Formats: sequence, structure tokens, C-alpha cells
Amino acid sequence: MRKAIVLFSGGMDSTACLYWTMQKYDEIILLSFLYGSKEDQTIIKVNKKFSSLLSVETKIINLPFLEEFSQEAGSSLTKSEKKPPEISSFEQLDRENLALQTAKEVWIPGRNILFLSIAASLADSSKVPTDIIFGANKEEGTTFPDNTLDFVNRMNKSIELGCLNQVTIQAPFHDSDKKDIVVFLTENNAKMAFSSSCYQIEEWTNEGKPIHCGTCESCQRRKRAFLQASIDDPTEYR
Repeated sequence: MRKAIVLFSGGMDSTACLYWTMQKYDEIILLSFLYGSKEDQTIIKVNKKFSSLLSVETKIINLPFLEEFSQEAGSSLTKSEKKPPEISSFEQLDRENLALQTAKEVWIPGRNILFLSIAASLADSSKVPTDIIFGANKEEGTTFPDNTLDFVNRMNKSIELGCLNQVTIQAPFHDSDKKDIVVFLTENNAKMAFSSSCYQIEEWTNEGKPIHCGTCESCQRRKRAFLQASIDDPTEYR
């Protein structure tokens, strides 16, 4: 028996991880975290939508202390009046200095260390070897060091020493950019329109599709990925 825990934020990367996992594992848990961000309600809705669409078990864990830490760090993802950074053109996405600056503005302190550690604790409680499926990818890894294969490998070293059960982090898209992820999702008939890349979802369609702002950096990366892949974008934008 093969068991997997999918770290699920509701974005395209973690949605791709979910569809990848569906092909390879017998038992799946969809694991999401709430930490007082602007995305909390979106995470809940998208998690429940995909767990229903694909009939997988879901677990949502609240981390109120991370909300406090994020507010102290001044992250624009917290429930404050501070807006996440906006990008006016695709060309700006490739400006390294700008990308590093916007990354700092949305940074949640130690987020992926915490998420993977909690997932490892959950996996360690299992009676069978369990993999943690994590959406690290090449495009975000250029500005977020905790989205790189190096980070995954180092976390695996710690988990090897810190867990009694056989627990391993898998990052199936570590060498993929957003375009590659869009292609994978399309080839696997994924319900991409129900995923959310936006930092500030405020409205939903009657079908339960999130309506994206279209201007935050994450939305712009999503838009560009579909254009680069020459695939029609099913996303709803304001």
C-alpha cells in the first residue's frame, strides 16, 4: 500500500501535485493550513471542492501562531489593509530585483519549514510508509529558496532522523516552470478553473470557481503560463 499527503494551497502547483499523486498512490490525504492570510477562505473552498471532485480525504489545520508571526513580519498576505504587490507586465516577472522585492512582501516566516514538518509528523503517525507531495517548482524557486530541490533534500535529511516511520518528501515538479505545469494539468484533464492562484479572491462564480484579480504577481504568472503553453486559460478574472 502506498500512502501520500499532498500539501495543498489550492494553486496550480499543488493541484498538479494532487493529480500526479492520484496516478501513483492508494491512499491520499489533502492537507491544507490556515494562518490568518487573505487566502484562508479561498484555501478552505478550493480544498473542499477538489476533495469532492476527486473523492479524497481532506485535513485542514489552523496555525494561529503563524498569523501572529506573519503580522510581525509585515507580510502583505495577512488580513490587513496592506495589498499584495501588483505587476503590470509579464516582462516585470523576469526582473530579478523586482521579483526578490515582491517575494519579501508576501513572505510568511518559515512557512514551508512548518508545513513540511507538520506533514511529516502526520506521516510519522501512520502505520505505513508515507510520502509528502510538495509543489516546489523551478519558476518560484528562483525567488523563494524554500521552493528548491536543495531545500527539499535538506528537509528530507532532517525527516530521516526525526521520524520513526519511513517518510519522504517528493517534489515531482521541482524542475518545471508554470508553463510545464499547465501542460501537465491539461493533459490530465484537471479542473484548473477551480484552482486559485490569486492573493485576493473576493468573488466566486455560481459553480464555485474563484474570480481572480488578474493583477497580482501570482495572477500574472498564471496568465503567462497559459500563453506560453498556447492553451486557452479557463480562469475567471475580474
